[in-house]
Amino acid sequence: MQTMKRSISLAAVLVLGGVIAAGSALAAYPSAKQLDIAKNGKYLGADACKECHADTHKGWATSRHTDKAKYGPAIGKDNEKNIYEWVRRDWAKLDSHMTLEQKDKNTVYVSAKKFDWKDVGVIVGQNHKQRYLVYYDGGPMEAYEAKTENGGIDWTIDKSKTVQFAGNKERAGYHFLFLQLYPKDGKINKGGYAEHRSYQERCIGCHTTGFDYQGWEKAKADYVAGNRKDLKDLFVADIRIGCEMCHGPGSEHVKNPGADTIIQPAKITDVTMRQMVCGQCHTRTQKSVKSKTSHDLRGYRLGEHYEDYAEFTRPAWGKGNRQVSIDGKGRRDHQQDMDIRLSSTIKGDHSVHASMACFDCHDSHNVGNNKKNPLLKKGKVETCAACHKDKAEAVLKAWDGMQGQEKYGYGNWGTEGGRPAPKQHVFNLDAKGRSFALSPDKYHWALKKDGDATKEADWLAIWPWEKASYDKKGLKVMIGATPWK
Repeated sequence: MQTMKRSISLAAVLVLGGVIAAGSALAAYPSAKQLDIAKNGKYLGADACKECHADTHKGWATSRHTDKAKYGPAIGKDNEKNIYEWVRRDWAKLDSHMTLEQKDKNTVYVSAKKFDWKDVGVIVGQNHKQRYLVYYDGGPMEAYEAKTENGGIDWTIDKSKTVQFAGNKERAGYHFLFLQLYPKDGKINKGGYAEHRSYQERCIGCHTTGFDYQGWEKAKADYVAGNRKDLKDLFVADIRIGCEMCHGPGSEHVKNPGADTIIQPAKITDVTMRQMVCGQCHTRTQKSVKSKTSHDLRGYRLGEHYEDYAEFTRPAWGKGNRQVSIDGKGRRDHQQDMDIRLSSTIKGDHSVHASMACFDCHDSHNVGNNKKNPLLKKGKVETCAACHKDKAEAVLKAWDGMQGQEKYGYGNWGTEGGRPAPKQHVFNLDAKGRSFALSPDKYHWALKKDGDATKEADWLAIWPWEKASYDKKGLKVMIGATPWK
């Protein structure tokens, strides 16, 4: 784990909620007591905060943070409206098959049976797209095979024949249907969706609050052994992204209200810890350290550094891949954190962007409520003008990772293209005024254990913030375009 040595102290650091004056030395925050509560406290769910924080709770209750997951009609009739109206209307026309299991990297089994929308127990997403989950007991099913020819981006179901899927109780839980749909009437992802692991196995940690992964693992072991009826329990304190994801578990704060029993993210002095308040979900990991099947940060709690809980998706310096451009810009959802962390390498630890966290610009309690500026506390020009003055409109180009860049896609990852505005969060422009991350002289590499330093294949592309951890492992780390030369 990389030990964070920076803190918001001696340098003048602007945060949009206020200015920390130059020369001010801040006491370390949070305290040891607060960190202990964050690590060992119990999650209660956001409604436990409502009585004392009614106004904040009211804004949050209609914010986008409550829409990342919702219960479906299988859990209660009142949840029917959580499925897009046009989807309920046209459901019979849709490929509502369940993804069951992976056969090989290019093939998955999907149920021959189509499920009714009333079978949906969990809905992931509301604002941009929806995916649907139905409970699966892990038993045998008649199935089709779905195949991909572009690395899992698109899938096609072969309905010409069925096969008998033997079942796998290890996969029991809420499973995704082969559907990815959008709010616009009739708009579907024709490439389907083929995540074969259950919701509890793979990605629940970032869509809910207080997921008890140890409770889940025990329950799954009991179910596989025949000592448990089902795996319908989500093992969460709140199906929404609630207060405790950002402020820490609330059990002690409810019993003993006070500043020393809860964490205020804006006061955190360790820069990386501060950024991880939002980065715990707005990042892209490759695999969990706590689970062989998960990709989320299960087990992570506020106040910790999440390198102990998951490995980041890998950079591909000079080559690019589906996740990142050749210079390191993120290409998929949830990669704002990785973009922002590159600021330390691009501009230095002293730079404003290197010390900022998402909530300095974004209204985390009310995200989505202001229709004019759904994400930011203020307008985008006004937000940037706080630092960049009359150059605000010009620097806003950094939000667009595609402007002036060659397009990328399957078979053509080797470009500097990133995500469209306003999703790119590499706050840097090249000489042509385009969003740009790292130049080749700043690429970071680690030589594999017992690797040959003259062979390209023996060099691992690593993120700059991982350098200390690879140094600690005793691996040789080099910075530059082609260390094998």
